Amino acid sequence: MNIFTQNHFPKKLIACLIFILFQSCAPGHIRPPSPPFTSQEIALILSEAREQERRVHTFFSSGRLTLKTRDSESEANILIAGTRNFLRIKIETTHSWGRPLVHVFINEAELHILSFPEKRIYHGHLENSSGLDFFPGVSDPDQVWTIVRGYPVLPEHKRAVSVKGNQISLLNSKAERAMEVSFYHETRLPHRVLYPEQGIEMLFSDFEIMNGTYYARKIILNDLKGGITLTLKIKNMTFNEEIPEQIFNLEAPDDFKTYSFFN
Repeated sequence: MNIFTQNHFPKKLIACLIFILFQSCAPGHIRPPSPPFTSQEIALILSEAREQERRVHTFFSSGRLTLKTRDSESEANILIAGTRNFLRIKIETTHSWGRPLVHVFINEAELHILSFPEKRIYHGHLENSSGLDFFPGVSDPDQVWTIVRGYPVLPEHKRAVSVKGNQISLLNSKAERAMEVSFYHETRLPHRVLYPEQGIEMLFSDFEIMNGTYYARKIILNDLKGGITLTLKIKNMTFNEEIPEQIFNLEAPDDFKTYSFFN
């Protein structure tokens, strides 16, 4: 006798089988989209970001830098030292066996690059350095600080609005987006920063906290127009210790040629 063609199959068992079948086929739990931030939430988040900025006066870090273009990819060890007021950043990159590659010194808006493979030293303004690819697409000293510090600096803006979940747009006096910041849902730490006018984005991950100061251990800079990606992975970070003045010296060997990119 085929019980599936008769009425002897228990109804409760059928109901159980149907329940199990639908449970196994149902998709996993999907989090509903987050609503935009309220004006009070925006004010609190921006206040926390400014507090993080105020916490760091100096820093020293080491790690690994990767630069990827459409045609090539290169890696180097990196040492970075910085002071916030006034802004100075010194960067030294070396091969894994210690040979120097490029030294960079940023003094407010002035940029100086010492290239050992080329035996050249470049002088100019950060806003005119787009062809050098070290910070692709970046033209503002605060954006460089954002990358090497591992936490976004908020630009001057007229208004702050939120039109979608976990995101805040900072608008300038022309009601244009100066910066768009996306946040992690769980922590409200910054995940992605977009500068629409420049066509660059920065991604922040692997956050650490040190005495109340947050920083990302992995920072990615994408030049969306030029197709260049810079990835900084921080291994060690120290905040607010005195940095010797000689750290910021940038001396070129006598046989290096000097080039200018002021125009």
